[in-house]
Amino acid sequence: MDLFNLKFFRQIFYCTTLSAMYFLGIILSFGCVVKDNRKNSTPVDSLEVKQSVAGQSRIIKPVMNERFTRGSIIDIVVESVDNTVIIDSVIFFAQSVRIGKSINKPFQYGWDSKGCRTGENKIRTVTYFTNHTTGTNHVSVEMLSDIEPVFLSYEVTNTYPHDIHAYTQGLVYENGYLYEGTGQYNQSSLRKVDIQTGEPVILLNLPGDIFGEGITIFNDKIFQLTYKSQVGFVYEKESFTRLQRVYYQNKEGWGLTTDGTRLIMSDGSNNIYFMDPEYFTELDKIEVYDSKGPANRLNELEFIDGKIFANIYGTYEIIVIDPATGVISARMNFSNILAEKDRHSRIDVFNGIAYNPETQRIFVTGKYWPKLFEISLRSEL
Repeated sequence: MDLFNLKFFRQIFYCTTLSAMYFLGIILSFGCVVKDNRKNSTPVDSLEVKQSVAGQSRIIKPVMNERFTRGSIIDIVVESVDNTVIIDSVIFFAQSVRIGKSINKPFQYGWDSKGCRTGENKIRTVTYFTNHTTGTNHVSVEMLSDIEPVFLSYEVTNTYPHDIHAYTQGLVYENGYLYEGTGQYNQSSLRKVDIQTGEPVILLNLPGDIFGEGITIFNDKIFQLTYKSQVGFVYEKESFTRLQRVYYQNKEGWGLTTDGTRLIMSDGSNNIYFMDPEYFTELDKIEVYDSKGPANRLNELEFIDGKIFANIYGTYEIIVIDPATGVISARMNFSNILAEKDRHSRIDVFNGIAYNPETQRIFVTGKYWPKLFEISLRSEL
């Protein structure tokens, strides 16, 4: 056989082999498709999902923004919107955590909300259909507290003078001194105060266009919020030298404290924000509730024995908040703490909480108040 004929037969053999392999691949692929089409009742974990299609299912229970008491069993029910589309299984999530799965009709799950946070809780369902598509649905429910706050009484153990020109926004105790942040445009300041006299040892006036708000001490630095400027200031504690500015997304800054790891911030709503001390970015958030609804106008904050104490702006009330759940565990009322004879024409609202861990005493005062009160609580938290 000459060289030309040899090349010719080799080419025919090569093309024939490729064609055979191609048709064999088609047959095998067809067989796989036929096999997959028999998976109508296969559990979701082994389904081969082709695409995600919205609108084929819906959550019929609970309804959007429905109210529940924390600890309730909440029935979550999913149904198909199109009767021609059959549900294979549903996976249920609460606050992005998988809580259960249903593989039989009716597709539902009873979520035990014990231990959840108060406020908005987001529920999500992922529905798997027998046609190998999926659908995702969302609903939010509002959780009320499952306990009634205890009422804490107090005893005044000492009374000290307070500057009647100080519009008190933030109050912190450390090593025998009070650190105070004051507000109002053209009047805002940061102070280190002698408790016995009420006079500033160090006084730093803020620029006239800045309305000072809450303060706290963290790692030998003082952090101070501002009202509507969306900026805070960081100072060296001993000299009040400004070290840096920090910025935040909250429209308003109100109260500030720390749990020793994070900064804790209020903005006049019922929200409490946990902030990173270095970058002042939001790490976490709780919504504060009692058994009736949200506790709004949270203002000055103090972290005491693992709980957040908060002034309710415009009232004589301090509430005690569980930082893990947002539940209000206790209330205090100070409506009678300032005698009528001590009131003057500029007296403003009750505000300011500081804590001395050595004596376990609390300091409270108000905006433009002439006195600072040292108190001890009569009931255990």
